[in-house]
Amino acid sequence: MFVWFCVVACASAASLVSGEKVKTGQPHKVPVNGTKVLRAAHFAVVEFNRANAEEQFAYKTVNITSAKIQIVAGINYIMEMLLGRTMCKRIYTADGEPCVFHSEPKELQCRFIVTEIPWEGSCVLTLNKCHPSNH
Repeated sequence: MFVWFCVVACASAASLVSGEKVKTGQPHKVPVNGTKVLRAAHFAVVEFNRANAEEQFAYKTVNITSAKIQIVAGINYIMEMLLGRTMCKRIYTADGEPCVFHSEPKELQCRFIVTEIPWEGSCVLTLNKCHPSNH
């Protein structure tokens, strides 16, 4: 019963944030500059940098091109993002945001899904798909 209450509460909160009716389970667009989207995007990039063992340098966000949320047994933040390589070594930092972009640009187009379960205090990067950008 508590889980159902949380799902309904999250759905209600999401409709207040986006200003539109939200159907549970149905992804819908949200502003790319919303506080929760930016927090989820930052989390995704930090996790991407931690997992990206073959890269020497950390990446940071260039642009969030689209964002959706999906209310399930938690909240999925579905984001399309452009990442750029920084001058910071990945082994020293997973957070590339304070770093300057590399002088030899390398950009990745990524699709991330961050699943947040607020009532458990958990956040997980559930999808991490990146490929070289065509820019």
